[in-house]
Amino acid sequence: MILTLGQAQTQGLPQAQVQAPAPAQVQKARPPVPAGAQVQARTDSKSKPAIVPFEMLPTNHMLVQARINGKGPYHLVFDLGAPVTLLSNRASEAAGVVDDDAPRAFLFAMRGEAEIEKLSAGGLEATRLPVIVLDHPILSALGDALGRRIDGIMGFTLFARYKTTIDYAARRMTFEPVDYQVRDLVKELPDRMLGPKIARHRVLAPQGLWGLQLGKPLGGLDGPGVPIAAVDEGSPAAAGGLKPGDIVTTLDGRWTSSILDVFAAAAGVEPGRAAEVVILRDGKEMTLAVTPSEGA
Repeated sequence: MILTLGQAQTQGLPQAQVQAPAPAQVQKARPPVPAGAQVQARTDSKSKPAIVPFEMLPTNHMLVQARINGKGPYHLVFDLGAPVTLLSNRASEAAGVVDDDAPRAFLFAMRGEAEIEKLSAGGLEATRLPVIVLDHPILSALGDALGRRIDGIMGFTLFARYKTTIDYAARRMTFEPVDYQVRDLVKELPDRMLGPKIARHRVLAPQGLWGLQLGKPLGGLDGPGVPIAAVDEGSPAAAGGLKPGDIVTTLDGRWTSSILDVFAAAAGVEPGRAAEVVILRDGKEMTLAVTPSEGA
């Protein structure tokens, strides 16, 4: 399969870089947050990105090892689709997120909203992290199938504060802090769930003309990148030094393991702006600069 970089692709976006809203919180042993209030979770370092390693489970879930309030480690699934961060009752009690005698609901032993004072994972440290405390049946089933305990889910309330880059090949994530105010997503959740179910598609297409054709990646997520099948003569790609047989590993700072990744990255590069392209050529890594031109 060969696709030309310049053709529109109508499919879902890859999980490469994510920035999303997150719910508000009610803090343990503190007055409840008024409805509609905005809460800003904090990170201890805003000067440089933090790197967090993860394990890819046989179920294709990303598992992160984290310490909560200095206790642990705990095993949390990093879920880009989770609107909230979840923590099991066992982990919540052991880490001091909730009191042992805090009341539980009948359904999933839910204890409602609480707050993690400090979460540490790899080089990342986040404070005042809102969570929902409950024993989710899917996590219990996943843990039983894998023969290991799953303590919760890392969701929007964590990564909404960062530009998140996921490197599946290196099994690591990079979190770069951004300035974002948290909405009360828990309050909004019923309306979102009852709202109209409309299937949405996003068309991925470069803003400018690159002049190259992409081949089908080999090896899936574990492959080195996306091969270049052809380069048009006199094109911006040729002027930048790209050649057939090169393997694109990152484009404009975005890791590329699929053709969709390349299109998504190229969609953010305006004509006339030079973009850094990292390639493998004959097994050696090279960094080139390509400036797309007007056209498509």
